Order: sequence, then C-alpha cells, then structure tokens
Amino acid sequence: MRTQEVVEGKAKILIPDPSQYTREGKFDPAWSPVFYNQRMVFNRDLSILVANKLRVKRAIDALAATGVRGIRYYLEAGVPEVVINDINPVAFELIKENVKRNSVKAEVHNRNANSLLNEVKGDLVDVDPFGSPVPFIMSSLSALRNKGLLALTATDTSALTGSSPSSCRRKYGAINQRLSFHREVGLRILISKVVSEAASVDLAAYPTLTYYTDYYYRAYFRVVKGAKRADELLKRLGYYVECNKCGYSEGRSYVDQITCPRCGNSIMRIAGPLWMGELWDQEVLEGLTSELNEFSYLPSSRRVHKLLTTLKQETPYQNFHYWKIDWLCSIRKWSIPKKEKVIQCVGRASATHLDSNGIRSDAEFEDILKCLTHTS
Repeated sequence: MRTQEVVEGKAKILIPDPSQYTREGKFDPAWSPVFYNQRMVFNRDLSILVANKLRVKRAIDALAATGVRGIRYYLEAGVPEVVINDINPVAFELIKENVKRNSVKAEVHNRNANSLLNEVKGDLVDVDPFGSPVPFIMSSLSALRNKGLLALTATDTSALTGSSPSSCRRKYGAINQRLSFHREVGLRILISKVVSEAASVDLAAYPTLTYYTDYYYRAYFRVVKGAKRADELLKRLGYYVECNKCGYSEGRSYVDQITCPRCGNSIMRIAGPLWMGELWDQEVLEGLTSELNEFSYLPSSRRVHKLLTTLKQETPYQNFHYWKIDWLCSIRKWSIPKKEKVIQCVGRASATHLDSNGIRSDAEFEDILKCLTHTS
C-alpha cells in the first residue's frame, strides 16, 4: 500500500495515497483500505478542545482507522494514556506506524470494538463509526469510569431526520415522521437513545455538548452512576407534535391525541420519544470558548469559534425547538422575510446552528406568526 503524509493539528500521519483509489477523477475515503476523512477535521478539532477542558486522563478511540484522533488526544489535549483500536488489520499496522512516527505512548489493538470496550476502562470513550453508533452504546458505557465522557458521532441522518422512519424505529426505537425542524428532532432522538440505554444499567448520561453539522451529529455525555439520577433524566423524555396545515408544534410528555389544538387539523406529525432538556452544558460551553485562544493553530479554529458563538446565542432558548421560517411562510404562501428581522421583532430569539432558516425562541407561536407577517 502506497502512503502519503498529512499534517493534522500537531500530528503527522501516514494515510493511503488517495491517488491510488480515485475512480473517474473522484475520490471517496470509503474506497481506501484505511479510512481517512478530511471533512472530519472539524469534528476532531472540537474533540481536542473538549478532552482538554475536561482533563481526560485515559482516552479510548474504538474505531480509529489511521489513529489520528487518538494520536491528537495525546499530543494536543494532554491525555497521558490513549487506547487506539481498529478491527482492520491494515489499519492496525498503519496505526502502529503513526504512533511511532509521533512518539506517542499508546496501547494499540486489532480487536472487535465491542469486545475491547467490554474489557478496558477509560475517562473518555470516543466512537466515530460508519452510520449509527447504536451498536456500540452499551459497550462504550461499560468501558467508562464513573463521571467519564462518552463521545459519539452519528452519520445515519436519514434515520435521525425522518427520511427513513422505519430505520429510525428499528435503530432508535422512536417514531419519526419528519417534522419541519427535523435536524433538531434527530439530535434529540439520539440523546434519548443514549439516556435510555444508560438508564437501563443505572447510569445517568448528561448531554454535555451536542450539535449537528455537515452530514453528521456529534454528542458528548457525562456519564454518572446512580439509578435515581437516571430516573430523573428519563422524566425529560417526551414527544414533539406538529400540524402540517398551520405549522403549530409543541412538546408533550406523552401523546394523548393527534388533533391540532390551534386549527383542529386531524393530521399531526409525531416524533419521539426524544430528549426535551438542555442540549449542552453552559459552563462547559463557556470553558471551551475561553480556551480556544490556546488552540488557534487548529485547522478549523475559525469554524469552531463560529459554532461555539452560535451555541452561546442559542443557550437561553435551548429547551425550545427552533421554528423554520421558510416552511411556516411556504404553507401560508407568504414571502420569506430576513431571519435577522424576525429575530429583532420577536426579541426573545436567536439564530440556530441547526438550520440557516431557523430561529430558536421561547415566544408563543402566535407571536412568531405576527413577526413573520410584520417583517415579510
């Protein structure tokens, strides 16, 4: 296998030469014998910040491919012990070479991820799979020390956003009829799944930082022992319902009827069970923002700063789903106003990182509609 060197953060790693796996002038990382995705640099950059902020002592990268994430945890986040694993024997050999090239002290394994996670312990378990993280949730929880950090990536957006409701029901145990704010629904369904799985083994999984970008979801959880704590989190699961006629939507602890309370329409779309609480910890968010100057060298530092800034703006309203301006206007055949004008009119509102046409607010639905008419 011919390789080439790439630099990511402070790591210099070998990856399979992309030119050897290009087809008709196009390259997909999945065609390579060992997966390296340049588009995930942002994901890894932010994970470095999180691991550094939470002072992780032992990190486990369960699906490591080239090993770049685990290597960067060691070099940049100051994690003194890293465990790097991949079931692919070609990846295993490449990881060993990359660990050596970067003078990293690491345990390197060539194991089935679930098997390994049921035998090791760490303060941070990071799972970045192809598709859904669901097959790895229980073993990841098993590998965490008390108050440890679980980091999951989910790229199965068709299931989580409701494009494939059967897939969502099968993987996440949730009804998902694709509401207008479907990106947020997907994030909250993912959180609900982790909270529920953790609760089944008397663990409380607190969402610490969760977001959506590009083509994937990323979610971090602080996991703490305690059946009572787990019970309290389960109380924060519920459902969203949305009227496809007038656009009214609300969160409910249970679904007792499907008639719109605003217009009487009998066709209400449903999503849930899903998480109804906070999407991130404000203290952690503030800490990540304050330490970003120390990591100005990160390849995507500007983009990280932009995301964190938007999340801070959303924080007062993070318990409320966002309203999709263009959808609400389209079902009424109104012209679409500028988002900034709507936010100014509503007053208690912000932009959301989840949707360029969405606003997050704790205002009543009728107030949202009034501002749409006044600004359109």
